[in-house]
Amino acid sequence: MKYAFFQGCNIPIRIQQYATSTEAVLNKFGIELQVVPDFNCCGYPARNVDEKAYLLPSVRNMAIAEKMNLDILVICNCCFASLQKAKNALTKDSPLKDELNGYLAKEGLQYNGTAQIKHYLTVLYEEVGTENIKSQLVNQFNALNISVIHGCHILRPREITTFDDSFVPKITEELLQVTGVTSLDWRGKLECCGAALAGINPELSEKLLHEKITGAQTAGAEFITPICSYCHLQFDTAQKNMADVNPSAKLLPVLLYPQLLGLCLGIDEQKLGVRQNSTINAADIARIHSLLGPPVADKKKKKRKSAAAA
Repeated sequence: MKYAFFQGCNIPIRIQQYATSTEAVLNKFGIELQVVPDFNCCGYPARNVDEKAYLLPSVRNMAIAEKMNLDILVICNCCFASLQKAKNALTKDSPLKDELNGYLAKEGLQYNGTAQIKHYLTVLYEEVGTENIKSQLVNQFNALNISVIHGCHILRPREITTFDDSFVPKITEELLQVTGVTSLDWRGKLECCGAALAGINPELSEKLLHEKITGAQTAGAEFITPICSYCHLQFDTAQKNMADVNPSAKLLPVLLYPQLLGLCLGIDEQKLGVRQNSTINAADIARIHSLLGPPVADKKKKKRKSAAAA
């Protein structure tokens, strides 16, 4: 199985570990990700400025994937929503589709709507499957409390993203269960992290981030797992900057989902880029490794063998 790998703008420059850890995990299951140099921005920055300027970049990306006969795998939630929005808009508006195809024709491209947009979590959940993942586990976590934050754009509006139930999402939760972690029920898991306000109202952005950090820590979280790349930047960069100003603040370290799963699959932490998360220190690394042990299935087998021998 092969996908055109759409990383967006932020991840290749600021969160390379999200891409490398995702690729390492999916390669374990025979899924190849092809980086496409011709891909451009998804158009998200123009979302509230000009509708056509917002849609055209995503339409161009999909036309490129169609030419390659590949579906697109996305790891940035904003990119995922933008591509899905463009696909939905052109399905309903033939004149707009014709107009945008007029621009694409200058590059020898044409959008037909055949390329599918897949979030990497959907690929893991639907294409790979939790049972298949479990069968390849080398380790599982024991007694590790995680707060997951989905971000705004993967779940809403659900008629556009079609990712999961906006109010009771299960895909992320079931994938987390596979690793053995305890995914905590906390208020902020479906709320905005404040990243979108960072350049407009930094005080409010910091307030929202602080609320999420406090909420997750109060719930008992040892790490936070952001699904959205902007949430990652909030928790791994903005949080670190806030802590530099207030050294007494307790950091809530970040662990991406493919890093969690990758460790359980026996992938080296350097390959997963765990130490590239700026909020993680040596004590956190030691804690992570201390909680990794044989999968539950292996433990049950050993118990059965011991019982039989007795």
